Amino acid sequence: MYWKLLVCLLAISASASQALETDDPCNRRIRVNNAFVKGETTGDWKLSEADGESWGKYGSLDANQDGAVSFEEFSSGVELPALKWDGKVTRNVVYKRAGSETLLMDIYEPRQPTDGKAPVLYYTHGGGWSGGSKEISGDIQRVFEHLTDRGFVCVSLMYRLVKMWNPKDTVRMRDCVVDCRDGLRFLKKHEHELNIDMTRVVAFGSSAGGHLAQLLTFSGADDFPGDDTLHSHKAEVAAGISWFGPSDFRDTSLFEWSGSNKKFSSDHWARLITKSKTFDYETAEPDVRRMTEELSPIWWLRKDSAPLLHIHGDKDFVIPPQHAEHLKKAAERCDADVTVQMVTGAGHGWWTPGIEPDRSTVIRMTVNFAQTRALR
Repeated sequence: MYWKLLVCLLAISASASQALETDDPCNRRIRVNNAFVKGETTGDWKLSEADGESWGKYGSLDANQDGAVSFEEFSSGVELPALKWDGKVTRNVVYKRAGSETLLMDIYEPRQPTDGKAPVLYYTHGGGWSGGSKEISGDIQRVFEHLTDRGFVCVSLMYRLVKMWNPKDTVRMRDCVVDCRDGLRFLKKHEHELNIDMTRVVAFGSSAGGHLAQLLTFSGADDFPGDDTLHSHKAEVAAGISWFGPSDFRDTSLFEWSGSNKKFSSDHWARLITKSKTFDYETAEPDVRRMTEELSPIWWLRKDSAPLLHIHGDKDFVIPPQHAEHLKKAAERCDADVTVQMVTGAGHGWWTPGIEPDRSTVIRMTVNFAQTRALR
């Protein structure tokens, strides 16, 4: 594969080609934010005993001994694990520019090549559409390892983030979708150089990334137009995999769960979807209703939609488990190929001991689904 040639072609400026090296301070800030968001479960933007396992892991960073770890304390004291990959990876390939932002993807080569063009796993990270990073670790890295061992090219991309703290910033959740769709178009444009088969792409994501993977699976190649130079390169996915991603924003009651003392109000989704302070789909203006429909994966679901595997914990209080049941019922109504797997005892992820099926089984189900669907 002509990875070095491709990077040279894409590095239009020195600043772009040098952007966000793995140990770059900017990239570290993204990883720190991602780790803090993952650990902070109560919505108060600090880590305390109420955050359970996270407090046990990070409580020692409480420098002023006030019973809570602020983001500043966390950022100053946390040690991030080294990013390791036993194989060839081309990092920070520029796939487009949007305003002042240069958007990048990492391309992981097959560790065990197969004959012909490689199938693709296309990963969209989580982080609430306002955080997260394309850097992989943990369960995601295990999926990448298994699939590159089976001849896949695995791609992880960054996309614009909704800056909820900045009301003047114009990025919305829809822009996250547009960027992910443009990333597919970019891969299609360079299909020959990358030696990949764009008829065998499996979209995969967790949490917010699971939502994005659902949208990529159910929507079409012409939907969510973005960069004019990429739009003519039509790319659809053969299948999708969603780990605990939301399925519908039109009904905010889906985000409320009696099993938790935490819920996201409709105001939270308003800031992500519309950048406004309040939100009610039933009474919203037509353009807001349309945007909410577009961002709801179920709205796109049809009998002939690409197949999807959706895995969700039954104790998830961030994206409650009723999203999985809601998706399952919608698929049954239109006879769509959607498989829903509930994980007993799991919260927002597979870290809780004693879950069923266990963590290794969830990863194996994910890998097998991707391989089976990509080879059809």
